[in-house]
Amino acid sequence: MEYYILCQDELPYFLLLLRTLSSKKDIIKFIVDQQSLYERLRSLGVSAKVVSFTDERDKLFKELRLGADSCIIVAIKNHVILSNILKTISRQYPYQPVLIIEENNLNIPERLSAKIVRPSAIFTELCFPKIEQAFTKRHVQNIKELFENRDKILLLIQHDPDPDAIASALAFRHLIGRNRTTAHIASFGEVSRPENLAMLRLLDIQVEKIIPDVILKYDGLCLLDVQPPHIGESLTQVLNSVPVDVVIDHHPEKPGYQAKIKDIRATYGATSTILTEYLRAVEFNISQRLATALLYGIKSDTLLLGRGVAPADIEAFSYLYPIANSNILRRIERPEVHPEDIDSFSNALKKRKIVKNILFSHLGRVRREDVIPHFADFSLQIEGVEWSVVSGLFRGNIVISVRNVGYVRSAGAIVKKAFGDLGSAGGHSHMAKAVIPVNKFYKRFGDKSAKTMREHITEMFLSGFEETIKEQEV
Repeated sequence: MEYYILCQDELPYFLLLLRTLSSKKDIIKFIVDQQSLYERLRSLGVSAKVVSFTDERDKLFKELRLGADSCIIVAIKNHVILSNILKTISRQYPYQPVLIIEENNLNIPERLSAKIVRPSAIFTELCFPKIEQAFTKRHVQNIKELFENRDKILLLIQHDPDPDAIASALAFRHLIGRNRTTAHIASFGEVSRPENLAMLRLLDIQVEKIIPDVILKYDGLCLLDVQPPHIGESLTQVLNSVPVDVVIDHHPEKPGYQAKIKDIRATYGATSTILTEYLRAVEFNISQRLATALLYGIKSDTLLLGRGVAPADIEAFSYLYPIANSNILRRIERPEVHPEDIDSFSNALKKRKIVKNILFSHLGRVRREDVIPHFADFSLQIEGVEWSVVSGLFRGNIVISVRNVGYVRSAGAIVKKAFGDLGSAGGHSHMAKAVIPVNKFYKRFGDKSAKTMREHITEMFLSGFEETIKEQEV
């Protein structure tokens, strides 16, 4: 490539730009209209020429003899001179590639293949991300110092750990320089979903099931992809003895707890995205195994960047994708399906009910809790369905999963309004969950048959839906 740079000042910027873009084989020539600038360039060993941009303009471009691989970069502050230069180029070299460094809009000649680069955009796109990384690096350093003198650290994730939680805990352990001996990944529940079990097996990740009292044995506690109120009273009772050190999550922030360091980003689609930013800020060498885990965490929580996605999620996904092991990802995403799950799906489809584009279905008793959200996701593929409300019985609780198509909102607010007085309820704008103890349901309605559950869940959700929509319209 040949670069011809017509400029009047801002030399350091152009040198930086071209040294970054060009290779050793590229030819870079500066053309300036000031003797002082010409002398500065020559003192730096840069090829330069001084001409008048007004009197010698036509002669200049005739002598350049531009080729197919020539590019002109123009940074002229005087708009009259700039306009005349562009006209001359378009006349002598039709459709010549030109890069114009200019903050304002210009009338570019039609017979010119020109693009405008705004200096402000250069700062926003190149410099601002680095500034954000500098602040993130300081934040990571604070986290590292917090755990520096701790012997045993607990990385606690939700009851039925999903890929985002598992990957985030694995990344956090790497971030603070620990191993599986000094930093345990644990949950009060068990990993049950086939894909998640495959993830643990193929990536050699251990998630230990513990009881709340075990927390007392640790001198460091970090919650990842979950907050204390989401875990419930079982955790709250022990927090007086072992305070929470760090909470990192992408779900809406819940009140009523304290942590030395909180990083709650409800606009993000995955906690794995936050941990990827941490690792990149400190220039951590992300291994293929870790990249595969983080990529799958983002992919699963955002439905392959199709739900609740922020620009940060796309950036993290793009960074991790070339590093991750695509063969392992395929094996994780296609685990064996148990025959009982197929039966549950079949029964749910037969008993579905659609009201105002909202699909309701009750699965009855399920072998694994993850069958419920899985069917809720699947139900959105049915033509005309914008919401899915799927319930099922699991270990003494009615578990309700709510999903919507994405361009509608307020799933978390609606679920809280509909079921919050009977159990735990909440979530994001596009996905939400409620857990109601069967005994509380029976106490309220005097019956716990599948028919009664189906009817009252439908009634409560529609009521909460209407109330929330009315509140938002006010």
